[in-house]
Amino acid sequence: MKMLLTALLLALPAGGALAYHPLIGEDTLFLGRDGRQIEGDLDYTASDAAGPKRYSTTATAVLTYGLWDGLDVLVTVPWQGWSSRGISESGLGDVLLEAKFRACARKGWTLALKPGFSMPAGSESKSLGAGKGGVWVYGIAGRTAGPWEFYLNAGYLYNRNDLDERENILNGSAAAVLEVLPRLRAAAELSGHTSLVKTSSSHPLYGLFGLIWSPYPTLDLDAGVRLGLDRGADDLGLLGGITLRL
Repeated sequence: MKMLLTALLLALPAGGALAYHPLIGEDTLFLGRDGRQIEGDLDYTASDAAGPKRYSTTATAVLTYGLWDGLDVLVTVPWQGWSSRGISESGLGDVLLEAKFRACARKGWTLALKPGFSMPAGSESKSLGAGKGGVWVYGIAGRTAGPWEFYLNAGYLYNRNDLDERENILNGSAAAVLEVLPRLRAAAELSGHTSLVKTSSSHPLYGLFGLIWSPYPTLDLDAGVRLGLDRGADDLGLLGGITLRL
């Protein structure tokens, strides 16, 4: 069971919610005062990185509200399921609460911070939660240059848990987004984080490729594929999502 716990959690980002889906990292865009956004994301993962072949699916709802021009607050509620060796479980995962605020803007770059914490709503006994709440903070840099967008993320997660995992987790990502057509953007990202497995010296590294279609200014539809680039990473992830700005 411990192996299944570890395998499931390796499929999830190490702290923090997905913001610019299908990217793992965060952006430096803000909704503005009284802005509202609803995201629905789906992540299907197949992996044998931590032992037996395992399949997991996470459906996530993210609610974002703009308190003012440079401050958004986010609530993320995941519904998770996994199966391995004929065993399967599903249910509510740990709920995330976060805030993103603009720190400064210099030389074309916008800098932001995103602290957050998790509430242990998922069942630890069913491998759906960590058993304790974690806390994290991300530093985010973003820049727009014509049809291009660039984002750099670096973060630290204090991974409080009852699963005998590493507690101090570092993660980071670098992403580029290109507007290839007036309503279509292509995205690529390289990301990685410290392995949650205490005995592992192989830290997961991923490459992600995706498309974002915006048929209306208030609506984004996206799809992507995430590939594991080393032995510590999941083999394959398929991503899809919808974002609605109100």
